[in-house]
Formats: sequence, C-alpha cells, structure tokens
Amino acid sequence: MGRIIEEIYVWRLPVRLYHWINALCTVALLVTGLYIAAPLFSPPLGEAALHKGMAWWRYVHFAVAFIFIANFLFRMYWALFGNDKYARFGGFRPWSPSWWGKPFREQMESYLFLRQDEPNYVGHNPVAALAHFIFIFCGSSFMILSGLAMYGENNPSGFNGHLFGWMIPMFGGSYTLHFVHHLMAWIFPFYFIMHIYAVLRHDVVDRTSVTSSIITGFKHKVEEEPV
Repeated sequence: MGRIIEEIYVWRLPVRLYHWINALCTVALLVTGLYIAAPLFSPPLGEAALHKGMAWWRYVHFAVAFIFIANFLFRMYWALFGNDKYARFGGFRPWSPSWWGKPFREQMESYLFLRQDEPNYVGHNPVAALAHFIFIFCGSSFMILSGLAMYGENNPSGFNGHLFGWMIPMFGGSYTLHFVHHLMAWIFPFYFIMHIYAVLRHDVVDRTSVTSSIITGFKHKVEEEPV
C-alpha cells in the first residue's frame, strides 16, 4: 500500500494566536489563582505595608485575566464574523438529534478504543467540538463573569460591581462564589489532559499532523492506495 498525503491549510493565524495566548493565560491564571487561594509561603515578619508579595500575585492574576478576556472576545468575534470556515460555529448543533448520530458515536468509540479505524475530519470532529464548547466556551464564560464579579467587590458602585455584581447574591454570597470560581478552575487541567491525549492519538492513528498544525496551520490528509 502507498500513501497519498495532501496538505490542507486549516488553522489560520488568528486561530493559532488565540490558541497559544489562551494556553499561556490559562496556565498563568491557574498558578496565580492557586497561590492566592492557598499561599505556599508565609509572609515575612515586620511591617505588613513593606511586604507586597500577595499584592503582586493578585496584580499578575488580574492583568493576565484581562488579556484572557480580550483574547476570548476576539475568538468569539472570529467565530461569528471571520472568513474562516474551520473556526466558525456553523457545524456545531448539539440541540439537533442528528448531531448525536453516527459521526459522533464513531468518534467516541474510536477514542475509547472500541473500533480500530479512525474517522477523519479536516476541522474539529464532533466530540472535540463538544469538548471545546463545554470546557473552553462555557468554562471560560463562567470564569470571566465570576472573576469580574469578584473584582468588582473592590468597588461595588463601580462599573464591574454594577454590571457583574448580580452573580454574588445568585450564588448566596461572596464566599460561595469564590469557592465555585476556584473549583471550576480545575476543569482546565482536566481538559488539558484530554486535549493532549486526543491530539497525540490523532497523530499516531490517522497521521494528520494535528500537533504541528496548531503551529504551521497545515494538516495532512492521508489516504492509502494500492501500489
């Protein structure tokens, strides 16, 4: 058997930039957020005003958070109005019963090693699209809204307090919202593990160069043919 390898330009530069900025921001937010929730180092003795360790952790967390928000909003704009068919929401219709049909089942069976052949998609397959929607879109949306609500506590009468303060009473108070915000942060490491597994599996099984495609933008479409 021979192989025909066709290069397809799938991930345009805006999508690739979003991906890496989002990845770096997520790591920075997780590290700084975990430290703010449970500091590893005790503050040094002496006048508290002279030691600003926690303030710097909070400053980095807030600064990265606003970069994360801007990057997220740009991705939503590109998905809705960009001239990029692989980055749009057009094929994602989980409210339709047909969307959960044969393609979704075949891809899930492939991930679970229940079938040998691998369905081949140029863009996101149905399972990956659903995972991105749940973890990236829904997860990021909640973290952004809850984070802005907590940020607005510094000035309840300010812009953030007025626009996002409704989340605090909805969750029964500031403490509960902080707790849920920290708890939800753990979905991102869980998603990261699933994402790396799926990407590496595609590279090994169907040889589509998924790993390098997020750097170069090109995927390989591999087809077997008789020699």
